[in-house]
Amino acid sequence: MEEWVSLNEFARRMKIGHSTVLKLIADNEIEYMKTGTRYKIKVGGNTVSRDIYEKEKERRIQAETKLQMLKDFINELFSKEV
Repeated sequence: MEEWVSLNEFARRMKIGHSTVLKLIADNEIEYMKTGTRYKIKVGGNTVSRDIYEKEKERRIQAETKLQMLKDFINELFSKEV
């Protein structure tokens, strides 16, 4: 079941400190929303937000592109030496 809780409640449930939760938020490791000056953090449920999904998809595409470029570069390097 999906639920949104306060930062303090999240910290209590996870048995971690306030600053650790803020670091998780800063690193986008947890799904949250800001209401005014307060954070609400998603707990439960098995869905990933569209925003997090799109960011991870973009990172994967960039990594695959870089990997392919490196493979092509290495192949070109070795083919010239032969």
